[in-house]
Amino acid sequence: MAEYRRRTAALALLLGCTSALAACSPAGHSAADKGGDGPRTTAVFTPRRPLGEERLRQTADLMRRRAEGFGLRDVEVRAAGGKVTVSARVAASQQLAAEQLASLGRPAVLVLRPVVAVAPAADEGPSAPAGAGAAEFRALDCSVAAGRTDHQRGDGERAVACSTDVADGVRSKYLLDPVALNGTEISSAEAVFDRQDGTGWQIQLRLTAAGARTFQDVTGRLAGRTSPTNQFAMVLDGAVLSAPAVNQAIPGGTAVITGNFTRASAALLAAQISGGSLPTPMDVSSMTR
Repeated sequence: MAEYRRRTAALALLLGCTSALAACSPAGHSAADKGGDGPRTTAVFTPRRPLGEERLRQTADLMRRRAEGFGLRDVEVRAAGGKVTVSARVAASQQLAAEQLASLGRPAVLVLRPVVAVAPAADEGPSAPAGAGAAEFRALDCSVAAGRTDHQRGDGERAVACSTDVADGVRSKYLLDPVALNGTEISSAEAVFDRQDGTGWQIQLRLTAAGARTFQDVTGRLAGRTSPTNQFAMVLDGAVLSAPAVNQAIPGGTAVITGNFTRASAALLAAQISGGSLPTPMDVSSMTR
């Protein structure tokens, strides 16, 4: 447990005036893998729960914006028969083509939640928390796939979650407070390459005016707390991308997600955030090249 505490302390990034949020991105692909010049691939998506015609058209439009933001070429999207069909030129690899198109159907619901407690995998941590969500936190086992689902029940309730990052073969599990900032308060997300500080590919977030005020207020409150309750978890579809520590209030309405991003993985996450959240997961029911 002492080794775990040392490792998490080393991984946590302090937030300064640059508004840096650390994220451990899922494994991405190189810039050459990003879709564009490969053969045309067509995928048919089926909503996990039925959508009316108008909602289906809105979903198709969101998926189009994601595909174009991700950099896919010659994108064609059609909503009909309760399904959405997406056709685009993607990477030459059939596996990458499937991954790239399937990613367009993820909900991409992004929220920021203050951290209450954190522990490795299935352990309870140095001190088990009390109050709402405590029993669920103690029971959560992030070492098995069944535990790594979206456990959120509502923005106003506590939630448990697993990290996307695996450090030394161990995932972290979190108990999180109610949502302090949600994706609707992020006005844009852009993948950029940081040459100045040498952090590589990152995602620059711009908040709305209301979001900027909330972000400054919340980070100000967290800065006065002790670890781990001074951490701010960025949660995407129920999984913790990062949970950096905060050492001061962050004004300005911008934040940067840094981590082990490739050009493709940064562009994908930025496109998902900018495109907005889908009302339900869209599962690939067929794919042809």
